[in-house]
Amino acid sequence: MKKKRIQKTSSGIGWYLNNHTNSHNVFDELLEKCKGADLIVVSSFAITDAYVRRIIRNRHRIGHITLFLDFTVASRNPRTTLYAAHNVDQLFLTENHAKFILVKNGCSQYLAGMSNNATNNHRYEFGIVLSDAELINDFSEAIEVMKKDSVLYGGSF
Repeated sequence: MKKKRIQKTSSGIGWYLNNHTNSHNVFDELLEKCKGADLIVVSSFAITDAYVRRIIRNRHRIGHITLFLDFTVASRNPRTTLYAAHNVDQLFLTENHAKFILVKNGCSQYLAGMSNNATNNHRYEFGIVLSDAELINDFSEAIEVMKKDSVLYGGSF
């Protein structure tokens, strides 16, 4: 029997608590649910080359992508940070530990809050996927505040 990566409830909320769902899987599922995206915002403490390659493979399906990373972690791995910056529209650095993916396309929008970084691991992780428009609109306003507390990455530290 195939393990479900994200469980669905009758109310439309998705969730997971397992060691086989990573941020890559959530990214893929939300992008598929929206049949592409006008906007994706990814926030993570850290990111791997594999995650950036996932963005590249799906770039033709994404209108605008914004990435938030932790400044300290990004400065410790400048090659991956630069690689990410070249493949997203905006990369913001801040003191960041928030992990979420926001996907919007026309009338469809999903927000995943999770314990996973934008990496591929096999630890027990938790995530919840929401589609409530009011909540996502409020959350989008909080993202704008986060931008003001961030530095737009310009290719050097």
